[in-house]
Amino acid sequence: MPELIDTLYPRRCPSTGQTCRLCPDQVTLVVCLPAGTSHERQDLPYALAAAVHTHVAVPAGTLDGSHFPLWHHPDAVESTILLLPGVDPDLPDIVWCAGGPVGLLDLDTTAAYLRHVADHDVDRWHTVVAGTPPAIPWWHFIDAHRADQHRYTLARAVAEFQAQPRIAAMRHAADQAYGADLYGPGLEALSAGAGEYADYQAGLLTFGDGLISLDGELLVPQPATGLVEQTLPQRRIYHQRARRYVQSLDPGVVLAAVRCFR
Repeated sequence: MPELIDTLYPRRCPSTGQTCRLCPDQVTLVVCLPAGTSHERQDLPYALAAAVHTHVAVPAGTLDGSHFPLWHHPDAVESTILLLPGVDPDLPDIVWCAGGPVGLLDLDTTAAYLRHVADHDVDRWHTVVAGTPPAIPWWHFIDAHRADQHRYTLARAVAEFQAQPRIAAMRHAADQAYGADLYGPGLEALSAGAGEYADYQAGLLTFGDGLISLDGELLVPQPATGLVEQTLPQRRIYHQRARRYVQSLDPGVVLAAVRCFR
């Protein structure tokens, strides 16, 4: 079993490809671009670079072709204006893409589907953690470490966090590997029930780690923190703000998911 710290911080050094907590954190930013941008493929890299350059640590990024799920197979016209559409080999009814015009991205369908499956996911989690008391999420321990790094070391924070029976049960689940966020805001969402968990997952899948508006404003849940270190209320506020903004956009405005370094 990998060390818990590597689960919480699965960072890969851009030079060596190895886990490295000294390198900038990889994040997915959802960039809003003017309508028609995805038609002009030769101009897309320049538009994305101009949008993200003031907000990232490393002036490079790649389109994340596995960010937005589409619950229909795009026709020939749609395929030309979507960004990197591709069929999921394990779920052939789903097409993933890096973005495209808001009106083509099935955002409402994604939220509805997650509400449909949330009960099953939460019930499965309750089976894994049955009999354990509620656990304190990771952000509580990392905040205490940062407040006094000499007295409360990172090693002690990790040890005390993973010593909680509920976290131990999740780590040792035989048929389920829990991602980093499910030890942070996702843990709070699971504990709150299927409705809260579905809303959390829908916001995470749609809006990623931050959203750059058409005028270049960066919306984020909490500056300078990774997803696992955020609280559920912080995520909820961010998702609500980002959702209101996207709903106000013309359907032709392009959303592009960009994987880059904070």
